[in-house]
Amino acid sequence: MKIGARVLKTGLAISLATYLSILLIPDNSAALAAIAAVTTTMPSVRKSFDMFTRRLVSNIIGGLVAVFMLFAIGSNPVAIGIAAVVTIAVLNALNLSDVLTLAVITVVAVMLTTSDNYYLAALYRVLETTIGVIVSFIINWLVYPPQHDKPFYSTLVNLTNEVLIFIRATLRKNVTFSILHRDIQWARKEYSTLTTLFDLMNNEVTFSKTERMGKARRLVIYRQMIKTTKSVIDLLDALHSNDHVFQSFPVDLRIMLREHIETLMVGHEQILLKFSGRVSASEVNFIHSQKDFKLEFMKRFFDQAWDELEADTSYENDSNGVIHILSATYNYEESLVKLNSIIRIYKERYFEYHDEDEQLGNEHL
Repeated sequence: MKIGARVLKTGLAISLATYLSILLIPDNSAALAAIAAVTTTMPSVRKSFDMFTRRLVSNIIGGLVAVFMLFAIGSNPVAIGIAAVVTIAVLNALNLSDVLTLAVITVVAVMLTTSDNYYLAALYRVLETTIGVIVSFIINWLVYPPQHDKPFYSTLVNLTNEVLIFIRATLRKNVTFSILHRDIQWARKEYSTLTTLFDLMNNEVTFSKTERMGKARRLVIYRQMIKTTKSVIDLLDALHSNDHVFQSFPVDLRIMLREHIETLMVGHEQILLKFSGRVSASEVNFIHSQKDFKLEFMKRFFDQAWDELEADTSYENDSNGVIHILSATYNYEESLVKLNSIIRIYKERYFEYHDEDEQLGNEHL
């Protein structure tokens, strides 16, 4: 059983919201404050703030609808249902559908009140939910603010290492076709997690100008890391989907491709080491293909594609498979060259952030 920071913050928010609600609004159960605290705790401070403002608006709307319906048709099960429908319709029209749950709870709580003063009952219910929302936002902001850099970098390195292993096995035909298909699906899922973590980092609130500038520079690197990760997954997918095409290559062409991709993968590993401070910023300059090699490489591939197209025994799309492999290889190379250039500039110019980058690398080991 694992209890993380978010779980502890949720419990703390419930306790404080309940206590403040009882203290500020006597003779009330404080249930709405606790419910609001639970539903408002978000994985990022920016999301908490966005939900904070949207929930305040939706709760006020819910309270107003409840009071209007109480005076219009009274308090009964049918009236409560109608009020809920009206509230949902209004919130949908205002593009607040993601926060309607708490607003509807407020409507039900107000319309089930036994107080004769509908205005006061509605005010108390709205205040309760407002207390829960405010407390949850403040705690999420001040107590262990979400740190997404570490899980992002850990996920990135683990995913990259696994995909590189899959590619090496594929190039040597040491993996079962069906098993590799499942591995690619896993890689796509991990890539989705990676992009989600990046979005959370990108949306985080940073008040210090120095921290904001450092964060912006790292986000540039992280964005290119994501693109490079996608390109290497695409390369794996291309090799897997066109495995029969690759196996039909002449032996010397298979060796040429395998050695070139192996060079790129070694460079990829060392670029990540460069970011974490284990390789000098000026190193890893062997990724970009020399002109003579590139001309020979492309000529061999286009000749192979033409041979596949002319072969009587070839499937119609085998020549396309040759081009897909070539395209995925060069896309991976271009992504690596760009990532290497960005990290080199970052490491040579911005020394003040190196300790944080090295700490990320140390924590991953």
